[in-house]
Amino acid sequence: MELFRGDHVLAAGLVLAVLASGSPLDPREPGEHSVIYRVDTVVSASQERIYGLLTDFAGYSRWNPWVTKAAGGTAPGDEVKVDVILGSVTMAAKHVVLNGVPGQRFCWKDAGWNSWFVYGQRCRTLTSQPDGTVLVSNELLIDGVLSGGANHFMGKAMRDGMQAENAALKRVAESS
Repeated sequence: MELFRGDHVLAAGLVLAVLASGSPLDPREPGEHSVIYRVDTVVSASQERIYGLLTDFAGYSRWNPWVTKAAGGTAPGDEVKVDVILGSVTMAAKHVVLNGVPGQRFCWKDAGWNSWFVYGQRCRTLTSQPDGTVLVSNELLIDGVLSGGANHFMGKAMRDGMQAENAALKRVAESS
């Protein structure tokens, strides 16, 4: 009977350790090796319209110049596959949707082969402004010991893509 109780104590301790460390679907906070790109754009459209555009993957190819194709679910843990243009190259990428706030924050992390070496996460945060506009913050976090190399080789293409995406999102969200 004592061994049985000990197993339960051990199991309970493991569960508490996992809970204390957070969910693997929680967005990561920047660390010592993090590189962060951020593009902020003020959009004159409702938060619901903007969030709807960001989570309508089938529609990405109609407005997003950085993504030629996207498919997947929007719930935490769902997989999203995209074909993304980085400079002059189109690459297939796989992502996993992270925890967010529906209507306000949508995040995903890289889940392809590159995620073994460099952690990548993108969050789009929508903040209502007093004048009725919405601040769209598009943030890409690259983390890990190889984040500097990723920044060196792909940084400009990623920053350019994020800038183009925000400009196109503004255009389409503000159109009637």
